[in-house]
Amino acid sequence: MLKENTIAFIIPIHPPKFHFIYNLTKKLNIINKCCDIVLIFSNENEYNKFIYKDEFKTIILPPNYKTNNIVTFKKFHALNILKQNYSYYIVCDSEIDIIDENFTYENILMKINEFYNSKKIFSGESSNCQKIIQTSCNIFKSTDDKNKLKKLTKDYKLYYWWSDLPVYKGSHLDDFFSKINYDMNFVWRHFDHKIYLNYLVLYYNFKFINITPIIGIEWSLESYKDKNINNLEILKKHSYTFSWIVPWLFNKHKKYIMKNGSFLLYHLDRI
Repeated sequence: MLKENTIAFIIPIHPPKFHFIYNLTKKLNIINKCCDIVLIFSNENEYNKFIYKDEFKTIILPPNYKTNNIVTFKKFHALNILKQNYSYYIVCDSEIDIIDENFTYENILMKINEFYNSKKIFSGESSNCQKIIQTSCNIFKSTDDKNKLKKLTKDYKLYYWWSDLPVYKGSHLDDFFSKINYDMNFVWRHFDHKIYLNYLVLYYNFKFINITPIIGIEWSLESYKDKNINNLEILKKHSYTFSWIVPWLFNKHKKYIMKNGSFLLYHLDRI
């Protein structure tokens, strides 16, 4: 029987990024108290090159797979395999580090619950990402679903990639995969978590929050940087979780970030 409220990280990995995960091995005494990390390898050869394979759970893609977006393919393949194993899946890239003091099971679960309870998806108005938004909306099978998403995203102008923690609920996954053209060959513009957020909007009453008129950002909160701590307070009042952030924001507002329970740093390759 599945233990309630279990958490797994799903992380696609390939040799140029191995060193980010190698660095995490130094903190496995903290990580293993909270969750499992599952690494997704493209093939046996890359798996065999990975030094610390025995320290993590792993999945290797089947041979002869076909895709034009291996990252989304890896993530969805792993979610489909593991969908009955955990309650929640945090699906991210390898360029991460944990914030040691806040990386506790209780805090991570609290942040996950904050996201699902608030039902808010932070989105900025962007004129540069319409094709990405449209492609990640049109993967849904239902014409009605696609039409609803076109309207709700303001004709594909609201951009919401990685605005908040990329978490999936295990109990949603069977239905989620049944609603999209999962067997199609993914293209670069199929952004995995945007697709899942679309599902939450369509079927779980999540709402897009347009942050452009609120804090003036014409983008998602991916790589969010802001010298003005008042804007962080505004986001907090709108139920933003601050679960994961980039190192710049952590270093600029460390006391505030620690107090608000941020537990994960990402985009370490963009420092």
